[in-house]
Amino acid sequence: MVWMNEHKRVWRGGVLVLLLAAIRGPWTFDVIYVPSKYVCSAPFIRLEGNFCGIPLSGIKLLSTMAGGLTNIAGELVAGTTMFSDRFGELLFCLLGLVLILPVFSTLFLILREDSRGWFVFHIAALSLAFGTSLLFATFNYPKLFWELWGMWLYVGVTASALILEVVMLAARRRLKLKSDGIDEKYQRAERNSQNDHTALRGKRSNLDFR
Repeated sequence: MVWMNEHKRVWRGGVLVLLLAAIRGPWTFDVIYVPSKYVCSAPFIRLEGNFCGIPLSGIKLLSTMAGGLTNIAGELVAGTTMFSDRFGELLFCLLGLVLILPVFSTLFLILREDSRGWFVFHIAALSLAFGTSLLFATFNYPKLFWELWGMWLYVGVTASALILEVVMLAARRRLKLKSDGIDEKYQRAERNSQNDHTALRGKRSNLDFR
């Protein structure tokens, strides 16, 4: 635990590398209709029923979500669509963009370890990203998890990073409480020593007076 506290930049750098690797990996499928009596030609694979798919990376998926969010915002500003009509799609795009937050929060903590406000944001970002990615992975062809290893790697990395950060926070608080307790004992002992010294001087003064 002491090593992890002293080398936060090292293991956070490892988390950042794994997050980027996960985002570069496959997250979902680009689906096409192919009747089950036909064979899916490589690189497409058979998914379910009459559908085949080719894996898409997290980068491609997130960029598509960002583009969709931009288009929806433009249509809402122009008044060509209603908010209620695009609410589901808008929410999906926003949840998708949550998945990129841990990358920036981890990078910032590597550069500025002493930022308490950013650390709280980092914990929140990891929590949201883990929950969103787990939900997304669970409903996104879970039987083909090995094909979507990037998505599941992301789930594992965010969960592990969240656990590490919470454990480190708890350890720092225990260490602070212990340090405060030692300081309080030292101050109490020092006060007692001063009181004893004052009492001793008082006794000596009484003896001299006699």
